[in-house]
Amino acid sequence: MTIRAVIFDLDGTITQPYFDFDAIREEIGLRRDGGPILEAMEGMTAQERRRAELILHAHEERAVAASQLNPGAQETISELLARGIRVGILTRNKKDNAQKVAAKHGLGFDAIVGREDGPVKPDAFGVRRLCDRFGVDPSETLLVGDYLFDLLCARSAGAIPVLITNHHQADEFAHHADFQINELTEILQIIDRRNGMAAAAEEETTDA
Repeated sequence: MTIRAVIFDLDGTITQPYFDFDAIREEIGLRRDGGPILEAMEGMTAQERRRAELILHAHEERAVAASQLNPGAQETISELLARGIRVGILTRNKKDNAQKVAAKHGLGFDAIVGREDGPVKPDAFGVRRLCDRFGVDPSETLLVGDYLFDLLCARSAGAIPVLITNHHQADEFAHHADFQINELTEILQIIDRRNGMAAAAEEETTDA
């Protein structure tokens, strides 16, 4: 199957890891090991949720200001776009924060889905929405991320999960990934192999 789109996670994938989620949970009033923050916020009172959102937004804004790209991010995205492969961002962050990161670093994305758009990863919603927008099937799409939720989201949507192994937890999630990469430029090699195999198979079918 030809790869026609690549969907990237933002924090820790396009940008270098920054967030200290244990510290954020503690500031909000959750246990340091209390699990995903957005899901925990769903059980809060309206007042507690407003306070938690303010804390989370402050951390996210600092992350944008301090953001640095992972090695190969700019080159990989530019090359994908030059090849006509659609590029999307799917993040549990806010869409405007992704747009700010793109503007700061001169990145081009075809579309962004943030947490305000619908159910967040690991729900398959974001992948399906981006694929619909791009006019591609999830099976023609790589989803590149650094966390378990990225891989589960890809698997649930029928996309191809790719794990970037730039952090100490990567081994815990590796069995959920079809591919593992150390640097984003390796995405291009995966696409070359997949698309080359697809072209060869099509040529064999035509010859037959």
